[in-house]
Amino acid sequence: MSINIGRKTWAIPEGYIPAWSHGPEPEFTSHEAFCILNATDQDARIELTIYYDNRDPVGPYKIEVAARRVRHVRFNELTDPASIPRGITYASVFESDVPVIIQHTRLDSRQAENGLMTTMAFPGDE
Repeated sequence: MSINIGRKTWAIPEGYIPAWSHGPEPEFTSHEAFCILNATDQDARIELTIYYDNRDPVGPYKIEVAARRVRHVRFNELTDPASIPRGITYASVFESDVPVIIQHTRLDSRQAENGLMTTMAFPGDE
């Protein structure tokens, strides 16, 4: 059963992967992640572009989410076409061929008192 929710374009204007971590890996590795919900009956093909304040954008990173499924991906784990540097700011734009919903999460474990933040990405006009 397909649900008609989501958008094809999403943006996360705030991105930052802390350069170090405190605690056991991989559970407490400082990271940023995105969660993609595809509630449609079609597989989603998504292209992600990363924007920086002092260099050209990088992408597209190709991501697929099966129909009626969810996928969690750490920005830290993206390597093709390039790894995302730690300790600098960036932004991300997602473009999908079917409507999806995207959420953003950060775990900052630079100190023993971990900080977790989550927010919805910004949906584009359709």
